[in-house]
This record gives sequence, structure tokens and C-alpha cells, in this order.
Amino acid sequence: MRNGGAIRETIAAVMLSASGKDGQTKARAWDVPVRVSHWLLAACVLIAWLTRDPREADLHAAAGYCALVLVAFRIAWGWLGTRHARFADFQYGPRAAFEYVAALLKGVPRHYTGHNPAGSWSVYLLLAGVLLTGVTGVVAIGAMFAMGPLPIALEPATTNLVREIHEWLAWALLAVIALHVAGALASSARHRENLVGAMFTGRKHVHEGDAVDAPARRGVAAALLLVAVGGALAYLVASGWPSAYASARATAKAAKPAATAWTKECGSCHLAYSPALLPARSWDRMMTEQAEHFGEDLSLSPALVKALLAEAHAAASSPWAAWKLSTSAAPADAPQRITELRFWRRAHRDLPDSAFKSPVSSGRHDCESCHLDAASGIFHPRMIQRPARESIL
Repeated sequence: MRNGGAIRETIAAVMLSASGKDGQTKARAWDVPVRVSHWLLAACVLIAWLTRDPREADLHAAAGYCALVLVAFRIAWGWLGTRHARFADFQYGPRAAFEYVAALLKGVPRHYTGHNPAGSWSVYLLLAGVLLTGVTGVVAIGAMFAMGPLPIALEPATTNLVREIHEWLAWALLAVIALHVAGALASSARHRENLVGAMFTGRKHVHEGDAVDAPARRGVAAALLLVAVGGALAYLVASGWPSAYASARATAKAAKPAATAWTKECGSCHLAYSPALLPARSWDRMMTEQAEHFGEDLSLSPALVKALLAEAHAAASSPWAAWKLSTSAAPADAPQRITELRFWRRAHRDLPDSAFKSPVSSGRHDCESCHLDAASGIFHPRMIQRPARESIL
């Protein structure tokens, strides 16, 4: 009898250990749609962050659109999903979040089957951050390059403001993600439970009253996966990304700039740089100082100067160019080199000096070595010809 009692006690201890701690057991808390949308969203943010280079504009945009779809779904699922997926399950105020963090730091946090109060606020901030970053990105890329679902014309100052807000929101989102990951790791350590793993398996320690598996909803997850990934791939195929824009690039390379006074006069010595690349006041200064044009005397007639300036003023004030130039030089400055502009420096800041040397390029002035549409002055991201890596090392 004594041995039998010991065996029963051992079995009970093993069962208690297997079921969890403090009377808890494990059950599926997170349904499949929550888990799929969570990791897809993480992948989209990572891809968007890694494709900030203008040459990867389409991949960046596709990741952003996919993220917006996922956020829209998660908001809807917050009302229609299973118990712990619903916002009603984690409606905690700021005070509850601070109290949870304080208890966590003291080592005595309360266990929650769903999101804890601090985790709930990270969910709200992440969803809001991705939504705002994505929307400003759609507006910015539409205004700057006429790409995406919203190709619109905005005032230069507005375009620059939206682009700057998009970038700052991206950095803020990165900070929220870092805090979210740190919080998950800290809670995992304090609760002695792998919360990151739970977002893969869906299973968490739950209280006795919650020890019922949430419906999996695999069909909803499959539909979400198809819409998000399928939509992103459809966008990339439609944009020509898989074929590297072969047709558009060939057309741009073969195209000749329109025969104007500008292209004829300037193109007789070098690339007829589009007048949209410098402010109108820069061209005014250049014509005034034509006797000292980088060591040469242009000797242009008054009539030709008038014609050139007419073209320059028209191009530099176009909506396409205005947003580039509005913050690239101080209002009182009239730079004479394109490479002096803030916009140029910012766009080329990640390129090593070797990228502007032979055999890749003949110098920083050699726009055509990388930009197939340099003569147009547009410099669309799809028209950038990436130099071979071995050539710039």
C-alpha cells in the first residue's frame, strides 16, 4: 500500500508537470489566421526594410501592399475571429499596461491566456504603425514616380512632407517592433513559457476555464495567404519585375531626346542634362556666367540664351521635377553642379566611390552609365541599370 501510494503520487506529479504549472494546462489559444497573418506581416516588414533602395521600388511596394492587406484582415478578424483573436479579449487601458510591466520587472506578473495588457498595446501600435506607414508610402510613391494604385500630383512641399513622414514612421515602427520582441522574450522568461513558439504552434498555458482549443479556421488562413501572397506576386508580374523590365529598359535606352534648342546646344559637348535637375535660378546664373562655364566660354547669342532659359524654366517648374528640387538647395543658392544637390547626395549615399570610376562610370557626372532614361530627366527607379558587383569592388 505504501509503494502504491508513492507510485500514485509520482504519477500525479508527472501529470501536473505535463499539464503546466499552477493548475494550468495547454490549449490552442491562437487560431491559424492569427498566426499566419502575424508571420506574414513580419516577413512583409522585413522585405520592405531590406528593399529601401530605389532600384528595388517594386519589391518594396509589393511588400507594403501585402502588409496593408494583412492589417486590414487583422482588424476585421479582431471583430470576427475566435475568442483570443478579438479586440474585446484584450481591451486594456494604459494603466493596466503600466501595472503589468511593473509586475513583470518585479518578477510577479499575472498570467494571461490571450494578450497581456502590455502586449495588447504593442498590437495596437504595430497595426497602426504598419497602416500609417503603408498609406503614406502609397501616396509618396504615387506622387514621386506615378507608381502604384494612387498616381497623384501633389505640391512639391506636400510630396516631400509625405515622404519624410513615411520614413519617420518606418523608424518608429522599427522601434515598436524591437519593444514588442523584447517584451515577448521578457514575458517568456518570467512566465517560463515560450511565447514566440506559441505563435507558431498556437498552444499556450491556459487557465482551467479557458482549456478549450480555439477553432483552427484553416480555410480562412488559406484564403488570407492566397490573397496576400497572390496579390503581391500579381503586382510584380504586372509591373514587369520578373523580366527586369526588359522591354521598358530597351525602349528607354533606344529613345532619343526631343530635338530642341537645349538638346542641340548642350548635347553637342556632353549629355544634355535635363534642366529639371537644377533649379531655374541655377540656369539663370549659368547663362549670366557663360564666359566661365567650367573653364570654357560658351559664347551664346542673346536669342539662344533666351530660348535655353525658356526651356529650363519650363522643365524646372514641372510637377515631376519640383518635388525633387524644392528641398535640394536653399532658396538663395544657385548650385552649378547636379552633384551638389541634397537630393543627388541622398540618392547615391550608399554607393562606394568605385561605382563612379571606370569601368562602371566615367565619373559622378555620367548619369547614363546607370540611368537608362537619363536624357528624359525623370530617373525612374525602374530604369536604373545596376552595375555588376565585381565592377565596383
